[in-house]
Amino acid sequence: MNLFKQFWYSLYSPKTIAKFRLQKIGKTIFYLFLLAILYTLPGFFSFEKAVKLQVNNASDLLKENIQTISLNKGILTINDNKPFERKIGEFRYAFYPNETSLPSSTSKDKYSITVLKDRVVIKTDSGEQDYPYLSLDKTEINKEDISKFIKNVKQALPVFMIALFFLFYLGSCFFIFIVATILAFITALFHSDKNLTFRHRFAMIAYSLTLPTVIYFIVGLFNINIPFQTILFIIISAVMYSLTVKQLPSKR
Repeated sequence: MNLFKQFWYSLYSPKTIAKFRLQKIGKTIFYLFLLAILYTLPGFFSFEKAVKLQVNNASDLLKENIQTISLNKGILTINDNKPFERKIGEFRYAFYPNETSLPSSTSKDKYSITVLKDRVVIKTDSGEQDYPYLSLDKTEINKEDISKFIKNVKQALPVFMIALFFLFYLGSCFFIFIVATILAFITALFHSDKNLTFRHRFAMIAYSLTLPTVIYFIVGLFNINIPFQTILFIIISAVMYSLTVKQLPSKR
């Protein structure tokens, strides 16, 4: 049976998954590598979209709202140092080059980038992060330098994203293989009247990961936020595996 048919049957047929336990371990491992691609895509697409958005927003702000900018010895100067804000989509961009603490206007924002005198404060789903400016003793960074930097970032973005995809993919491979391996070991701890080796359990769990991976892909693609996604992923996998084990003949 080819991989496409295996993928299709693994979505709904525990009886067919049970038959896959007899295939060579190499084919099972290759299937997990392919499954990891599907697991990678939602998070990568979301990250890629966020990066492109911020690069484009930074370019627009520099062109439309900033006439002069300089960074010298870790201190920022923008225009005449008068504060201003701009809301683009979900993000609020606040510029307070004379201040060292966050303004009250950004306190309720979930997504914001606040440029202060000595640092940048970024608020996202991950929380609030501070990024102090580099302390430069002699060299001064001006608007032209930043424009060139943003232009270079835009040009390098495709290559950067390709490299980043492989990093995301490696993380997904690690997660998928760890889940399959741990569940295979855990299932060995329970008494069973089925004649199962570790290779059999690993293969059935690998194909039981198909349904939760597809659900994760669809949920991520439509930006649906579901609490405890990883736990649900493991639970659905375990349920599919349990249904698969019931399809096996008992020991004689």
